[in-house]
Amino acid sequence: MHVIWLTARSMADLCSTTQRNLVDGLLGQGHRVTFVNGDENSPMEHTAFTHVSLPTNARRGFQAKTLGKAMGVWLSNRSIDGDSTVAVVEWRVARQVVPGLESKGIPWALMDRSPPADAGLLSRLQWRPWSSAWRKAKQVDAEGFVVSPAHQDFVARKTGHQRTTVLQAGVDLERFKPGEKRSMFTMVYHGRLDRHRGVLACVMLAQKARLEGFEVDLMLIGEGNLESALVDVAQTHEFLKVHPSMPQDQLAQLLATCHLGLLPMPNRRVWRLASPLKRSEYLASGLAVFGIDHDGHALRNVESDWFRLVQQEDFHIDGLDFIRECMSGRGQVSEGPRLYAETNLSWNRSTSLLIEKLNDLVQRDS
Repeated sequence: MHVIWLTARSMADLCSTTQRNLVDGLLGQGHRVTFVNGDENSPMEHTAFTHVSLPTNARRGFQAKTLGKAMGVWLSNRSIDGDSTVAVVEWRVARQVVPGLESKGIPWALMDRSPPADAGLLSRLQWRPWSSAWRKAKQVDAEGFVVSPAHQDFVARKTGHQRTTVLQAGVDLERFKPGEKRSMFTMVYHGRLDRHRGVLACVMLAQKARLEGFEVDLMLIGEGNLESALVDVAQTHEFLKVHPSMPQDQLAQLLATCHLGLLPMPNRRVWRLASPLKRSEYLASGLAVFGIDHDGHALRNVESDWFRLVQQEDFHIDGLDFIRECMSGRGQVSEGPRLYAETNLSWNRSTSLLIEKLNDLVQRDS
């Protein structure tokens, strides 16, 4: 099977971990992948992997539309064997590329790893192509891929499209694993350092813990609109360590040394529908996890002393209690989170589901 993967996501983005692992899974099962996006280079190397680079210089809010148009031109100029080819299309570029795929008789599936997440005007602008992509998928009964049961229900309610499959975020268990912990109890958050993700609540939790006499550090890893302000804070507060985005191997090494992973994303629709990669990576690394209680953070059927979600207004009060509990056993590497990750969070299940559904599309259109 030849899979054409068309996306506006960068391979260098922290949020691209899912697509990299799914592509790796396709390649590992003997399938061929042509990956089309705006990156000038790709970090992936494989004899069956082809990267098509279509860089654009459009301003923010118009990159995906401009890139989608470039993809449409690329498709129209290519001779593609449709008998064994299927396309995975991210919703941001669907409007521009689906006509070209259909003109060549290439079946396609819609990939939705997250509805619009930006705040304000940009989010409102993004909802139109999101809705348009799902309407088109419903019209032609195309398969859709979502990240969680809550996301699946949301798509069904908003668009009426019922043919969706949940591809839960997994974790590379060989890369993310427990390691020797730091002598200082260390909390960690990694991902976008944006204001609307609740990152400042993590800093406040660490400050309150210090005021209560807890010897704790906070490590923040990523980039975003709070990054420069957080770097300034870190220069005057020794407990705060701010790191830029980094390769997965380096990230895994840092997480392995920490004690507590934080999930501060507030109870908003975009986070309720999510399946955060950081949660899986924390658990695989043997970290206890503390965060805001909503569907996007929840682990089904899990009640344990290493995983706790609380109401947003109780994040700091209950967080101090959880820190106290975790610190009482700080010398122990938690086996519970790692065992849960090994049992439930491997990428194998999501990869198998993806391949199964794409094979069905190829067979249906052959």
